[in-house]
Amino acid sequence: MRIFNRKRVSADLFDRLEQEAADELGLLGELGPQGFGTEHLVELHALVCTRMILQKRALSLSVAVGAAGAGWLLLGILAGSVNSNLLSMISFATAIICVLVFAGMLVRTYRKFGTQGQLVHIRLSIEDELRHRRERMRRQPEGW
Repeated sequence: MRIFNRKRVSADLFDRLEQEAADELGLLGELGPQGFGTEHLVELHALVCTRMILQKRALSLSVAVGAAGAGWLLLGILAGSVNSNLLSMISFATAIICVLVFAGMLVRTYRKFGTQGQLVHIRLSIEDELRHRRERMRRQPEGW
């Protein structure tokens, strides 16, 4: 039995190392954009911009779910005030589900994309490095 567990643990370790190596944005955040080629930086810039758009969509969807939870809570309060016990119980249960889904969506969004500040920082560092390289190329004489 131990032999099988060791293989699984080593396979998990290699999978984790491969995933960390494939995380180019994390590597870019740690090392900086100076170690990447210009074409690769342009690709990473497009990837960061895409991730920012997807993050904004996910956050707006989660806010909509949270707002729906607040609406169900208000409906439950109103139903309770008019002594409609069944409607108030259903409304409160739905509000709890909406709030839990809202929290889950937020956690998943931040785990998948990171914070908006991190993405903005990576995007700005890429743009600064590309701007610096462009200026350096303009300063060089034609024959060099």
